[in-house]
Amino acid sequence: MATTEMESGSSESRSEQGSVDPDSKYPLKVLYCGVCSLPTEYCEYMPEPAKCRQWLEKNFPDVFARMTVGPAAKAPKQEPGTGDAPPAGEEEEKKKQKRGGRGQIKQKKKTVPQKVTIAKIPRAKKKYVTRVCGLATFDIELKEAQRFFAQKFSCGASVTAEDEIIIQGDFTDDIIDVIQEKWPEVDDDSIDDLGEVKK
Repeated sequence: MATTEMESGSSESRSEQGSVDPDSKYPLKVLYCGVCSLPTEYCEYMPEPAKCRQWLEKNFPDVFARMTVGPAAKAPKQEPGTGDAPPAGEEEEKKKQKRGGRGQIKQKKKTVPQKVTIAKIPRAKKKYVTRVCGLATFDIELKEAQRFFAQKFSCGASVTAEDEIIIQGDFTDDIIDVIQEKWPEVDDDSIDDLGEVKK
């Protein structure tokens, strides 16, 4: 059942706990919510108070009528099916955040031109690394591309920046054909070979 009797020990322990209401009858009967499992007075502080109010109105209408705390008691009651506005519970659920912290900010997608750039970067003496940038603009998974390049060229490859893959070795001649073979959505016009570039 949703009600529980709280028994206190003696009158001495009641006076130690704080102010005692002389009109109260002990043991106290506390009504617990069936949705959030807290006393009904605390339902308004839960993430979904509308569900708690609906449960209380359905199961204990007399207690619901006596409660004057919360926006549902102050708002005029609207019958379902009349009017275009959604019920108060749904409207409040849309406005209220689901979980703590800052609300999620929707980021605008930047319209970055779809272009893949390939550059040869000198490392030490006669050694080079090949940098491939722009694969993410074609919705290509960088981690998958990095594994593919490492396997194809039998060398080390790593994702170093947001949209950059570094391949150990000079593969600028072969990589254009390999990219077009593996990902046909990347056409010849969208690949730029920058040649040798300083880091």
